[in-house]
Amino acid sequence: MREANGLQLREIKSKSIPFPVKNKDIEDFEKCISARISVKSYIVAYLDYKVLIGTFENGVFHFYKDEKFDPKHIQKLRVFNQTQELYLWRSSDGMRGRYRTDEEGKETFVVDAEQVLFGTKAEPPDSGFTKITETRGTELTLPFSNLSVDDKRNRVFIKTRNYIDYNEVNQATYVDCRFMGFWNNGKELT
Repeated sequence: MREANGLQLREIKSKSIPFPVKNKDIEDFEKCISARISVKSYIVAYLDYKVLIGTFENGVFHFYKDEKFDPKHIQKLRVFNQTQELYLWRSSDGMRGRYRTDEEGKETFVVDAEQVLFGTKAEPPDSGFTKITETRGTELTLPFSNLSVDDKRNRVFIKTRNYIDYNEVNQATYVDCRFMGFWNNGKELT
């Protein structure tokens, strides 16, 4: 049963494994990611100086105007699609990572949610990317040319899947969260 807030508890199969990142992996970062993600996916790279959103396809990152980044500037990075995500983050002892895939593994309770992104105005698409902005100055460039946004109901969302498990005192809690895709006007963006 779907709750009034739109959230629904479901049970699915899922597994999560550590994804160790060695210094040599940073040197050939796209190849490192291709070891786990082989289908067209999205990427959100939280860098020291900005957030980049694009696609990962055929082992290559694609960002607006072919922008590149040095992996040493990564704070967090998510490469994801409907069934899997590779999540990397910077820690005090280097890069760490986790790979999660659904549709296999153990039975797990999940709650899917939609997180609204900043952006109430869209600029005309450019090379398959659209920049969405807020009056207060926030802007995101997304790898889609078919966006319709306003300050009412037409917003862009990122769909997340939140995984539930029990802690040491047997209390249910969220133990992981992964990105699944982008939505606009009730439809998944592709």
